[in-house]
Amino acid sequence: MKYLVELDHHKTGQPFTEDTARAFVERIIFPTLARAKELVQEGRIVAGGPVAGRIALRFIADVESPQQLDQLVYSLPMYTVADTRVTALIEFGDRHAHVEALFQRMTKR
Repeated sequence: MKYLVELDHHKTGQPFTEDTARAFVERIIFPTLARAKELVQEGRIVAGGPVAGRIALRFIADVESPQQLDQLVYSLPMYTVADTRVTALIEFGDRHAHVEALFQRMTKR
């Protein structure tokens, strides 16, 4: 099953000092990018990437269960400092079949 995963760094209102910025990059950004690259190589992330100009990620995850998705999201270090949204996706063909069935019921009335 495929899911759209959106992670947005939540701002605290506190500006980064040079030290906190360095620590954030070393502890969150670099490890998150490294983990995301691993997930791409494993075929778990099939599209997407970092959002230009923001501390955010958008990607399509391809997993077999909600539990596997949960593990994937939790494996990203950015998860600990991000607002996260997950949207389940269905195949276009499946949606077409659902709409076709609905349309057939509507036209029989």
